[in-house]
Amino acid sequence: MTNIAVVTATRIEFNAVARALRVSHPVSQYGHRALASIDHGLNVLLLQSGIGPGKARKNTQQLLAGASWDVIISTGFAGALDSLPIGSVLIGHEVCEESFVTSDASQGLQRFACHPDWVQVALNLNWAGRQSLRTGRFVSVDHVLTHSVDKHKLKASTGAVGVDMESAAIGGVAQEHDLPFLIVRTISDGVNEDLPVDFNLFLKPSGWIPGVMSILLSPRSWKGFLDLYQHSKQASSELTRFFEEFFSTIPILPPSANSFTIKS
Repeated sequence: MTNIAVVTATRIEFNAVARALRVSHPVSQYGHRALASIDHGLNVLLLQSGIGPGKARKNTQQLLAGASWDVIISTGFAGALDSLPIGSVLIGHEVCEESFVTSDASQGLQRFACHPDWVQVALNLNWAGRQSLRTGRFVSVDHVLTHSVDKHKLKASTGAVGVDMESAAIGGVAQEHDLPFLIVRTISDGVNEDLPVDFNLFLKPSGWIPGVMSILLSPRSWKGFLDLYQHSKQASSELTRFFEEFFSTIPILPPSANSFTIKS
């Protein structure tokens, strides 16, 4: 049986993957929302870690300390750093942290590589949305990128195709445990889009009131919220479709095997 740990940050991302699990039940995972599923010859644990690199790192460490896994997957939504349609599925081949970006090319970027065999499995899947499939580097940041200009700057300094807040933290812990790692994310906001409000306000308990007030006092942002809601629905739907195919056709990995074959 293949053991797969899947980590998301938010409830909507968690629900998108959960819909792809035919059989599942809630489990206790250090007080965090989690589902377990045994199906298709797979043992899957789906975890909602919370938003940001700190929560992702802490909860991934707890997850990997408590069980043995064949692969850990960072999934959910991402911001586009290239001209990609909403709902595009991105498969990362590596991820770097923004804090390691430097203008001195000789220093390079600290990178956490995704396992090439698992990347190839994801790219080879035959599913209805595969025409939207893309691959490339991810970059993880510790804050929400509100403005399009910031996405373009990050693209220029990293060459990444997508940005999120958790993948580098998850990949770093996976590397510490010598565990295969994969990134699967769908685009929820485009590279040329400004977000309707600064969502960083909502990442702090004290920021909720100012955040809500900024929304109520800015009617111009309401259309932006409606657009973002529609984008999130589309990204969520594509994530579900991807994992439906992924869970039904991914390989069975024999213990200690260095290679695998796809189930027919």
